[in-house]
Amino acid sequence: MVPARGAPVLTQRCLGSLLFTLRRVPGRHEVLLIDDASPDPAIASLFLDYRAKSAAAVRVFRFEERAHYTGVFNLGLARAEGRRIFFLSNDMQVTPHFLNALLGVAGLRPEIATVRGTSTYTDSFPEYKVVPPFRLRGYEDILAFSDFVSDYHGLSYRKDRLFSGDAVIVNRAVLEKIGGFDPQFYGYYSDFDFGLRAQQAGFELVCAQGAWLFHEGAGHVKDEGPDLEQSTRRRDELIQADYLRFRSKWEPQLPEHHLGVRYDFERLRQRQVELFCALTPGSAALL
Repeated sequence: MVPARGAPVLTQRCLGSLLFTLRRVPGRHEVLLIDDASPDPAIASLFLDYRAKSAAAVRVFRFEERAHYTGVFNLGLARAEGRRIFFLSNDMQVTPHFLNALLGVAGLRPEIATVRGTSTYTDSFPEYKVVPPFRLRGYEDILAFSDFVSDYHGLSYRKDRLFSGDAVIVNRAVLEKIGGFDPQFYGYYSDFDFGLRAQQAGFELVCAQGAWLFHEGAGHVKDEGPDLEQSTRRRDELIQADYLRFRSKWEPQLPEHHLGVRYDFERLRQRQVELFCALTPGSAALL
């Protein structure tokens, strides 16, 4: 699934890379293109053009009001039919090497819930930021470096403490166990919440080290108008509002203002177990 609200140039590059990739990755594919109430009619045109060119089954959706991250992700999770659901942000350029590495790692063990990769820009994971040692002149250079990373790391992976969903595969097994994203979160913290719930249910969150793609970074903020400072301020206000919901749900003793991802996620999971045991007599034996 690929959501977009704006950034038609970035979206066009993203869709072009996806079209190239799916023609070279074996298997049956479906593509869900989600217009998040975009004020730019170019997004709808790009989606329809992609559908006309693609050999995969393509469905196009449009929200009449902005649904933001949680809403578009939940729509994709609800409408997707496959065992592996791949979420791709519209400011990324994917490659066959990236997707094959994600699919390979996703199928290694049934306990794996989500698989992410590395990229030039990473939300929440500075350790997964990988910048090529040369200037990228275009998609051919992106392909070449992605191929190198895939060959070097193969299907090796690392376990993660949290889930940050920007270019990720979600295995259907975890959805059948815990459901989708919590709709009380609007644009942020729903992925952190999902990852915590997945780990409580016995699943693992991992990073496929052989998967690398190009990520422009913060594309949705950059395209919301000429006033980047105002867009960033609005984004920070949304983050704070969702953080307070996260704090209320998981641990009211967290600081009143969000601190990025500098939280003790192991402690948050344990805190929920303690609360469950306190509210449910005899539950310790069940756990």
